[in-house]
Amino acid sequence: MNVSKNKEDQIMAAARKLFFAKGYDGTSVQDIAKSASTTKSMVNYYFRSKEKLFSIIFREEFRNLFSSIGFMIMSDVPLKNKIQQIIELDTEKLIQFPSLPIFVMSELHRNPEVILKDLEGIPIKLMLQRLDDDIRKEVKKGAIQYIEPIELMMYVQSMTIYPMLAKPLVTTRLGLSEKAFNQKMNQRKTTLTDFIWKSIKK
Repeated sequence: MNVSKNKEDQIMAAARKLFFAKGYDGTSVQDIAKSASTTKSMVNYYFRSKEKLFSIIFREEFRNLFSSIGFMIMSDVPLKNKIQQIIELDTEKLIQFPSLPIFVMSELHRNPEVILKDLEGIPIKLMLQRLDDDIRKEVKKGAIQYIEPIELMMYVQSMTIYPMLAKPLVTTRLGLSEKAFNQKMNQRKTTLTDFIWKSIKK
């Protein structure tokens, strides 16, 4: 039993590393098997197919991302710092796994109940209430104008996610390498926080 679980974990770890580095299309079952010191038949035995393995890893990354964002929202840091932390987390995760938004969107259209099930256990209503409290504190201080918590989150995440959705167009039209594109995304972390904060200031 332990040997079986260890082998499964080894395959998962190898696949995650390869998917991060090379993406879905750039990774073969043979690559995963070699990296995990096993065979293609063993990879298929545990996970049936590359697509199934990819789906498991992406769903796990999606849950981890939402859980991390929730942890930041529920923390005691000021609202502007929370916005910056979420932007930094989104950017770092999407640089690692640029296909994540595309995967989530396709799964939402294909199997919405699967994605929604992944969010079970994450106290979304409580998170939005905490965010609303933070917003009202800043409004009371005269720092910003009121914005609905869900609207703020959509505003922040649309700014971080859209460049990744448009990455093929942006890199091609601007002649950017993968490294140059990622550098631009990292540079946006601070400027994007300031831009969003200025947009909701009084």
